[in-house]
Amino acid sequence: MIARICAVGLLSLAALPAQDLPEGPGKDLFKNVCSTCHPLENATRKRLSPADWKAMVNTMAARGAEASGAELDTITAYLAKNYALADGSATATAAAGPAKEMPEGQGKQIILRECTACHLPDHFTKYQHTPEEWQAIVIRMGTRVRSATKEELDTVTKYLATNYPKVEVAGKLNVNKAKATEIQAQLSLTPEEADAVVKYRERHGDFREWGDLLAIYGVDGRKIEAAKDRMSF
Repeated sequence: MIARICAVGLLSLAALPAQDLPEGPGKDLFKNVCSTCHPLENATRKRLSPADWKAMVNTMAARGAEASGAELDTITAYLAKNYALADGSATATAAAGPAKEMPEGQGKQIILRECTACHLPDHFTKYQHTPEEWQAIVIRMGTRVRSATKEELDTVTKYLATNYPKVEVAGKLNVNKAKATEIQAQLSLTPEEADAVVKYRERHGDFREWGDLLAIYGVDGRKIEAAKDRMSF
């Protein structure tokens, strides 16, 4: 059975379109197996040596994959051929991104140990959340981690909440907290559009970025794009 090779991820993003992947043996296997848990760009942004690709695939397989050895070898060969280093000299850790971009502190090493098989270290520097939001994210993703203890997950939550807190930007409207009347006034929407935004949020949960609002039926996408710089999340 084709494995669902998964690793810890702190935020879900859309997988790369299939047409962006080079053709060749292993393309469909890589796409179908890996995109179920994380964006394909988590792998395609990397440039590793064949040995490091093999080590990375083996690490993910050890975390729950049920793929046959032949299937893992096919994925490894595809990645090594299409996303290789020019000289093959760097290690997976070095190619994954500079760890110094993450602040020192308890929790950093746990994240590097558990998360960087699929996420570059700087992935975590791009988001800000409240302590409650970080806790929910870590709890959800912690179910995929076999080696991290509850104490370690608590440490990761505190590290992320301390170093990447949500900061309200003056002059911007927090669309996840605003009332319909505030959304109408500050985003230049009609009362019906503002009400649709609130109802969509209540049904589907908080928005992560302005593009999420484009999925709301009855809301003019042109207005949303025009107001994107006035929003916060």
